[in-house]
Amino acid sequence: MDKAQLMDVILQHQEIFAGIPEDTIERDIDLQRYMRGKEIVIITGIRRSGKSTVLKLIADQYQQRDENILFINFEDIRLLDITTDNYHDIENIAIELFSRRKKTVFFFDEIQYAPQWERWANNLHFKGHKVFVTGSNAKILGGEIATSLTGRNVVLDLHPFSFREFLRLKEIEIPAEHLLTSNLSAEIVHFFKEYLEYGGFPEVLKEKNIELSGNYFNDILKRDIETRYMIREQAGLARLATYLASNATSKFSYSTLKSVTGLKSTNTISQYIGYFRDSYLFYTLPAFYYSLNKQIQASKKVFAGDNSFLNTVSFRFSHNIGQKLENLVFLYLLQSKKGYSLFYHPGASGKECDFLIMKEPAVLSAIQVSADLQSSETRKREISGLLDALDEYNLAQGYILTMDSYGHEQIEGKDIIIIPAWKYILYPDLYS
Repeated sequence: MDKAQLMDVILQHQEIFAGIPEDTIERDIDLQRYMRGKEIVIITGIRRSGKSTVLKLIADQYQQRDENILFINFEDIRLLDITTDNYHDIENIAIELFSRRKKTVFFFDEIQYAPQWERWANNLHFKGHKVFVTGSNAKILGGEIATSLTGRNVVLDLHPFSFREFLRLKEIEIPAEHLLTSNLSAEIVHFFKEYLEYGGFPEVLKEKNIELSGNYFNDILKRDIETRYMIREQAGLARLATYLASNATSKFSYSTLKSVTGLKSTNTISQYIGYFRDSYLFYTLPAFYYSLNKQIQASKKVFAGDNSFLNTVSFRFSHNIGQKLENLVFLYLLQSKKGYSLFYHPGASGKECDFLIMKEPAVLSAIQVSADLQSSETRKREISGLLDALDEYNLAQGYILTMDSYGHEQIEGKDIIIIPAWKYILYPDLYS
């Protein structure tokens, strides 16, 4: 790519990157933590989760210190023919714009489109530059670069808005639990129901346009999976994605997936599910067994990468509040329990428990999710599954998360705490 063209693109990117939009919502991220060290900072997560905005928030902190920053969005189609030779041009452009007296801080958006970017980032790091990169593929920003950047990078996993961040968007302040009034609780419940349906994508929430979610899903499917991996069986891939969205929170078997998708190879299906995980469209949750072989062989559960997909992609048209609530709780645990492992308890005779939180070598917590406990049959099933997990892992108490039910029971020497999911999410220090 010609250097003059590159300079023109970079100058336009600088203008776009300058300043923070007025409607930017503060994220629950310690930005200073990622600015302090010399490591390359890799911000990864599903498309449209706000990675570029976080870059701007960090850049603004540097600008307030009068530091030099250079931003490039490698998703720009004009950079399609960029080569490794242009990296030297970019470094020279930084010198031309800012001089050499201060080291430039580099911000690279959607870095996966840049060839051999990890070697270049490593080189910038060696020269004393701070580098921030974003990308929308876990594999590119994880395993594929582990050897190149070992010890020189720190990863920030960015998710769509949490419920707390969503309430910040709605300008709802969250008081200490003992200061919650009935009116404020009712308002929080109102917004929790909205969040349950709309998910956490910032633009979907700001514009209150859930159709954007379907566009995001298709965009990820086409650009991050079909194009990147040169998928030939595109119809089968699409059927698989739709089926998984429709059956989120359920266990899946490869024989069923082969039947509903028309894909003939179990290996192909497994590979596609891996692509879904790498692009954050879906997550899988394993069953917990002390035997690793049993764990590998057991059926996994699937969860959608954002709750909005259950409305825009799923073929289930009934209002399955229980499914949406369980998916939402999974995403909350995934985001909030960093450093922990998540499983479900397979139990015996159908006595399953939805979530186990584990910190090696022990299971620390067991959680059931049920939107409504009014049915005696539902209540019995949920408590039975929870008790089975509590007994199995020698836990004194467990939780059942609901839409609006409260309760505290002692059964067979175990404490069963029933609380609304929104309260468990907003007050983690009280319910852990």
